[in-house]
Amino acid sequence: MYILVSHTINSPAEFWGYAQKYLLNFSGDGVQKLISVFPNENMDQCTCIWEADSIEELDEYIRNKIGNTSKDSYYQINEANSIGLTT
Repeated sequence: MYILVSHTINSPAEFWGYAQKYLLNFSGDGVQKLISVFPNENMDQCTCIWEADSIEELDEYIRNKIGNTSKDSYYQINEANSIGLTT
């Protein structure tokens, strides 16, 4: 499934350091791949699209990699009604 994650980043330098180190070259149970990353100009907000088996598995994976450097919200993307999502 495709999952959208919205990050409100409380420590941009730490968040992006972890992201570059851990999230681009990953292997995680139930997490297939990071599709897209859309940061704002200040790098303190970011929206990402992931492919994963469940929100719970993705949340656990992200928490283990970036800790508490952001507060996040998740939702499953409705693929049938999406525009521009390449699968």
